Amino acid sequence: MDHSKDQKHGAAVGEVPLLRDTAGAPVGHFHVGRQVDGRPVAVSSWRITTGDRDVADALAGLYGGQPELTGQGAGRGYEVLTRCESISVVLTGGQPVSVRMVMRAAGEVFHVCDGANLLDSTGAEGGPCGCPATVEERKAAAKAGRGPVPEVRLRFRLAGLPDVGIFQLVSTSWELLESLPSAERVMHGTSVDCVLSYQLVEFTTGSGILVSYRRPVLEVKGRRVGRRGDVCLVA
Repeated sequence: MDHSKDQKHGAAVGEVPLLRDTAGAPVGHFHVGRQVDGRPVAVSSWRITTGDRDVADALAGLYGGQPELTGQGAGRGYEVLTRCESISVVLTGGQPVSVRMVMRAAGEVFHVCDGANLLDSTGAEGGPCGCPATVEERKAAAKAGRGPVPEVRLRFRLAGLPDVGIFQLVSTSWELLESLPSAERVMHGTSVDCVLSYQLVEFTTGSGILVSYRRPVLEVKGRRVGRRGDVCLVA
C-alpha cells in the first residue's frame, strides 16, 4: 500500500481515508457470530462490521469476503465475513484491554463488578460485589444463573491496515478472559503485536457425543520494548 501521501490533508492508505479521531469510537467491530431471524448463528471465520464502505472494501481486499449492507436507517452499515480465522493485530495506547463482570436479565443490566467490587451506579458502587473468589466458582454461579459473566473488551489496530483506525471486540468468553494475564503483563505503555484467532474447539463427551464450538483467543506474537525495564512475554 502507498504510505507516501500527506496524512494531514485528506490522506489515504491505499483507497481508505485515514481517520483522525482514532482514540474515539472504533471504526469497526469484530464478531464471533451473526443474527439470523433473531437467533444467534456461529460463523467459521471472523466477521467484521463497519459504518464506512471504504473501510469495508479494504477489509475485504485484505482478508477476503464481500462487503454486505446491514441494518436500516441510522443503523445501516456494512459487514464483511472474512476468510480468516486468525488476524494479526496490535494492542496499543489508552486502555486496549478492559474486563468487567456483568449480569443481565430481561434485557437489563443489574450487576456490574470487577470481580471484587461493584462498578455500577445503583448506590452501592465500590462496595463488595459478593462474587466467588475463583474462576471455577464464578463459572458455576454464572451457569446456574446466580452470577455474572465476563465482558472482555479489546481495542486494537489491524497489523495489515494500521492507519485505518481502532477496531474493537467485545466477548463474554471465559477462555478469552483466562488468556488475558499474559497479554496484560506486556501492556506497560507499549504496543504489542498479537494474533486474534477464532479457534475451533472439538471434544467428545463421556457419553460419546461430539461437541464443537468456536472461541476467540488472543496470543502475544512478538516482543516490543517500551520503557526501560519493561519485560515483554513471547507466546
